[in-house]
Amino acid sequence: MIRGPVPSGREILERVTTATGEWQLQRTGSHYEIICNGVFLMASYNRDSDRALAALALRRVPGQGLRVLVGGLGVGYTAQAALEDPRVERLDVAEIEPVVVAWHRAYFAGLCGQPLRDPRTMLFPSDVYDVLPRPGSYDAVLLDTDNGPGWLVREANARLYRPQGLTGFLQALRPGGVLGYWSAESAPRLAETLARAGASVDVIEIEDRIAPDRRGTAWLYLAQRH
Repeated sequence: MIRGPVPSGREILERVTTATGEWQLQRTGSHYEIICNGVFLMASYNRDSDRALAALALRRVPGQGLRVLVGGLGVGYTAQAALEDPRVERLDVAEIEPVVVAWHRAYFAGLCGQPLRDPRTMLFPSDVYDVLPRPGSYDAVLLDTDNGPGWLVREANARLYRPQGLTGFLQALRPGGVLGYWSAESAPRLAETLARAGASVDVIEIEDRIAPDRRGTAWLYLAQRH
């Protein structure tokens, strides 16, 4: 573990190397940022778009007793927003990196409502690609595991956006279910691939902070299974 200041004025709280790469947690003012393999991955100020991924996807899903899978715990905003829908009966969260879970518990959970403490939540210490059960098991699958298909911090995550991967996620949905992707950049090829897989696709631009004092845009890709 390394602690100390960095030239940008950000303070390094922890830096560790794990099976998935080098992870760094840093603080700027009241905010936290996670860097993976030298690439910015997520921050506590990315609240609005992370919450919108769950809220807007679930708004499209009919029925009660919903079951939701979130890929990537991160700060926890997406998981918490899903739990705030009273129709959600169970929330499965897949997080491959134990250090992210540890940082969530130590630094982030109080910022987003303690989603892992909710009795409806089940945490899977695994790659989300590897936790899909039989077809028709979920009403929503929400993926915020990377910066998007064109800005990966882990090459292994490319399979989440390829036809075989996203088809598997769509098949895991019940009819009317929604597969949602978060992306830091516009990803028109992702929308095209989802449409070719037979889903109805909505592309939504969401304003959010891209730095503590600067606004920007994130993109949500919401694909509904017929």
